Amino acid sequence: MNHDTETIAKLQAIELQLNTINRNLLSVFWIVGFFAFLYFGLMLYMMFFKVA
Repeated sequence: MNHDTETIAKLQAIELQLNTINRNLLSVFWIVGFFAFLYFGLMLYMMFFKVA
């Protein structure tokens, strides 16, 4: 019985870590996506309006 309690506690700790990693990766994804959107927007602008 004690073994099951330890296993459940370890699994909960792992789940907490995975949730934290997931949240961080989603934040990185949105930040990178935002800057990619800005970059490709700038490239399209320069392509059609012949800036530079």
